[in-house]
Amino acid sequence: MKKFISKNIQTIALVLLMLMSFVSCRRSNTTTIVTSDGSTSQKIEYVGRIVFSQDQTRIENIAKGGYVKFTRDDRSVEAEPGWNGKIAYRFNGDSKVDVLTDDQKQFLSYAIKTIIKERAKLRAVNKN
Repeated sequence: MKKFISKNIQTIALVLLMLMSFVSCRRSNTTTIVTSDGSTSQKIEYVGRIVFSQDQTRIENIAKGGYVKFTRDDRSVEAEPGWNGKIAYRFNGDSKVDVLTDDQKQFLSYAIKTIIKERAKLRAVNKN
């Protein structure tokens, strides 16, 4: 009986260690870029691998567990993988949507182009 309890405790400890490792890895992979010029401010935050469309107007894929958030002044968009294989978006904190209005498409395209540009700047700085 004591061996059985000891094995269970060891198993639970191992599972907890693996969970803590997973959570800490995910946190360390978060990238946040904040910029402000005095009149406008923006924040980019993402986790995981994100694939943008070639024309930089859509998000084609986000790795499981990943997300991207973009805020410029008082507008924001968040994206994460949806349960149906599509990307789920949330604009300005509203409910999730997977079919976008023309205005949402335009803002998303702006966000994607900005993210690509800022990510390239960040990579150039990190290379040096």
